[in-house]
Amino acid sequence: MLFKQTISTLPYNQWLTNDTENKRLLRFCAIVMIISFAWIKYVYPYPNFMPPDSFSYIKAAADNEFINMWPIGYSKFLRLISVFTHSDITLVTLQYFLLIASVLYFLFTVRYLLSPGKWLFRIVFTISIANPLLPHIANFVSSDCLFASLSLTWFTQLLWILYKQKLLIIHAVIITLALMTRFSALYYPLVSLLIIFIIPMSTKTRRLGMFAIIILLLGFISRTQYEYKVKTGTAQFSAFGGWQLAANALYGYAYSQRDEEKDVPYEFRLLHSLVNDHMDSIRHAKNRPDSEPGIYYLWDFKSPLVIYLHRKIPPNSKIPYFYDWSTVAPLYGKYGRWLTMQHPVAYLKHYAWPNLLRYYSPPPYFMGVYNMGNNSVDPITTTWFQWKNNRLSNRYNDAQIHIMNVFPVLLAIINPAYIVCILFFFAFGGIRHCNNTAKRIIACVLLVWLSNTLFSVISAPIELRYQIFPIVTTLPFFVLFLAWLIQSLIIESKPYKKHGSAIPKPTV
Repeated sequence: MLFKQTISTLPYNQWLTNDTENKRLLRFCAIVMIISFAWIKYVYPYPNFMPPDSFSYIKAAADNEFINMWPIGYSKFLRLISVFTHSDITLVTLQYFLLIASVLYFLFTVRYLLSPGKWLFRIVFTISIANPLLPHIANFVSSDCLFASLSLTWFTQLLWILYKQKLLIIHAVIITLALMTRFSALYYPLVSLLIIFIIPMSTKTRRLGMFAIIILLLGFISRTQYEYKVKTGTAQFSAFGGWQLAANALYGYAYSQRDEEKDVPYEFRLLHSLVNDHMDSIRHAKNRPDSEPGIYYLWDFKSPLVIYLHRKIPPNSKIPYFYDWSTVAPLYGKYGRWLTMQHPVAYLKHYAWPNLLRYYSPPPYFMGVYNMGNNSVDPITTTWFQWKNNRLSNRYNDAQIHIMNVFPVLLAIINPAYIVCILFFFAFGGIRHCNNTAKRIIACVLLVWLSNTLFSVISAPIELRYQIFPIVTTLPFFVLFLAWLIQSLIIESKPYKKHGSAIPKPTV
């Protein structure tokens, strides 16, 4: 029965290669991959670009930078591929292959450790592999696909660490790569260190695992801070993080009672004066640009954060904009934290709560429009991919990717249903009938799911492309919990035998 089955006695590698059902599933996966990728490249011959993100990644790769507006990991990935080829088809193909490989690693680990029924797992497998989000996200020149692949690998390794304490050094490397690729991975080392600390293992193994994670992360963080200090004059880990903290806080303050400049710490007064002037100017506007969490306060030229930057540091064509942009980031980070603490209720009501709703029904945004409707790219892109011109095209001359509009509605149903299934699972005592490995896996799934929800909600405005990792991990466990609930109800509804037989308890 589900969550109670005995794990195969065969080693994982031997089980994976010798099991007949696994071979069928891999053949099916190969067919789906070929069809999906061929369809994507037929309809959208060029990769999908997100200005300015994609062009910034490419420029950082071309200049071999170590810091950038966005985490540097994806630019280093582009740089590595360029050693062998500049082909955009190769890039997208490799991204899709890495994503599918990480999904397969996750799915076969679930099958090996939890042993769901054959047809139940076939359903899980089909839903996961045929998910149209996968080829679409792989077609982007952005960190989303690579980050999803690394995140799935990280999560799957956690499951193996819970079962048998292996892969600790590789696990530390994956965490570091994930953090280099996107700062959404900031909670990954905390989850990993907690699990390594609490599960039974030898002291030597525990220290090795924790030491490897800490040392690698400290090395990357220190090098990043050093680069910022040398190039911008300020030692920091993420300039974007400072801007994001301030922008998030402004969504709450926009609907709060005004704080006078004289009541604000001295270092924030000039910035806060611009913020107050801006809030006064839009307070009675019919169509407020900050009506929902988004990118307005980060990038719009009317944003008080952008205005303050240009007043504090006049534009200089000889100095890269990124360096000036980074200089004010530490101040913005401190201001954002201060403003949030001053207006916590407004922050929760006007930023965190709307963002939480978007977490369970993420809007498509960039994923919903091919190249944002643009028919050309920046010259840096043409040079990088060695194209003859900068023109873009698609097969049907329709920039809208209509299938993406299905996912906000679908996820608005699946995510609440997933929560309900989890609650019923615990309410009906399902956890008591699980084997030890299943108990650990379920605890890990819930820990990662809750951590991702909390961090996503407070870190940045949510959209569909940011949620590939939680979607891929939620769907299989939603099906498993739902199957357990259905089987439990079937067992309860069956008339039990007389002659003193006990009422059957759900053990699926």
